[in-house]
Amino acid sequence: MLLQYLALLETDREKDFFTDIYKKHKTELYFKAYNIVHNAEDAEDMVQETFLSLIRNVDKVINEKPYKVWFYMETIVKNRSLNLLKRRKIQETPGLDETWMQEEIMEKGPDILMEEFEVQEALAGLLKRLKHPYKEVLILQYYYQMKPKEIAVELETTADNVRHISKRAKEKLQSILEENGLWNEKGGQGKGSGKKSNKR
Repeated sequence: MLLQYLALLETDREKDFFTDIYKKHKTELYFKAYNIVHNAEDAEDMVQETFLSLIRNVDKVINEKPYKVWFYMETIVKNRSLNLLKRRKIQETPGLDETWMQEEIMEKGPDILMEEFEVQEALAGLLKRLKHPYKEVLILQYYYQMKPKEIAVELETTADNVRHISKRAKEKLQSILEENGLWNEKGGQGKGSGKKSNKR
């Protein structure tokens, strides 16, 4: 199977990168998927889809630190596995759809935190507190600079849904930041950030 994947990559650097990731994480990805779908064949399919996702976005992750690459892989395999369960259960609506359309557009406070200074490590623990699919969208949007259309492909949804999820996720993230004293009520950075926001 590895050779089939490598045939989809162009450069030797990409192939070496992929081979290393494949050997390191194939088994762990399988168990991540299996723990969700509880079926060996389905788990193998989810792992395959995850590696194909990595190939499609190799240019975005090839220069990232190892823990970020794993973060990406874990996000994709978990999301694909959950989507498979949803399809199996033939859910009529995702449940969140009715609320996404009614949410107000967020202030860009969390955006600033996500994009400025050393926030990725600081927010990693906070992101884990967000539930599916909020966490996945923010990870792909900010950690890997993926556009809504690209995220939609990986999460098997539409670009509009990605935008709605992102708005709702940032609202939830802001609430968590406020609870931890990292963001004040006016949409500025909290005392813990060590900086003051110029945004009003």
